[in-house]
Amino acid sequence: MFEEVYVKRKPPANLRIDDEKLFLGAYEVNFKTYPILRLDNIALLQDTVFSPSHMRFYSSHTHIHPLGILPLGKRVVHCALKKWKKIPHGIWIKDEWSANYFHWITDCLPRLWVGLDTGISDRVILHESYRHLPYVTQSLEILNINPIYYRSNENLWVENLVLTPRTATYPNFNKELVQNTRNKLRLTPSVEPFRMVYISRKFAPRRKTHNEVDVELLMTYYGFEVIYAENLSLQEQISLMSETKIFVSLHGAALTNMIFLPNGSKVVELRNQGDSITQCYFNLANALDLAYYYTLNQGDTKDSIISDFTVDIEALKQVLDLLCD
Repeated sequence: MFEEVYVKRKPPANLRIDDEKLFLGAYEVNFKTYPILRLDNIALLQDTVFSPSHMRFYSSHTHIHPLGILPLGKRVVHCALKKWKKIPHGIWIKDEWSANYFHWITDCLPRLWVGLDTGISDRVILHESYRHLPYVTQSLEILNINPIYYRSNENLWVENLVLTPRTATYPNFNKELVQNTRNKLRLTPSVEPFRMVYISRKFAPRRKTHNEVDVELLMTYYGFEVIYAENLSLQEQISLMSETKIFVSLHGAALTNMIFLPNGSKVVELRNQGDSITQCYFNLANALDLAYYYTLNQGDTKDSIISDFTVDIEALKQVLDLLCD
């Protein structure tokens, strides 16, 4: 049985009337989520879950879009000759997007809380490739969660499996669960938040800023620290955010770090001009009850996921004047 969720969001703190059309579709949203499942004697065929007793795949819980008969059949053939590893219990929390930092923090960890609440298992099941993602291993270490890794050449037989669904449809969030992630991972600052932080994408493989030098000079002029997240561990990023009162970054995974900000902090997203679709960080700020600010910037393409940007320096200056007054 599906659960229906209704979300109502506040407009950006610096909303311009001419820009409201970009956010209208995100102010009120309804979405449905699948139920959590508790399954016995389950076969894990790499990225899919199969119940021999029910002769059923559960791709609705393991993939963004449920798989059809042909791709499921190919998985059975591909896994038929692999060796088997038996485990007593585990929690499934991932899909094909989960290796991304944003999705790990905002999708997988909320699914973990749902799984842990069942009391059936305290072990999360992951492919061995996740062992090489520092934010995965570091977050699980902070949370004292011991993962079970499986290899590409083996299938798993799980006696008791907790199969969690996505807790919200993209780009939405389950507010209670996202705030639970914040409460479990963020640090309580020993001093009043004082830092003003700009996380640069200078060294990112894509979605960069053409005029990054001008942006960094402006941020430095206003007293911001210019940070390259690639140089920091997850614990260091959490610590940095715990002392931050204003956080600015280009649309991208670095903005996920707003989840570690103290209450009352402010977030500025440098957005793609004309994009009314990619609302994940506006939505996340609302779920965390953080004040959200924005500027609109010229992207090379309309697709914010892959576009590089030319930041509107004057628009950014106006927002900084407002926040740093």
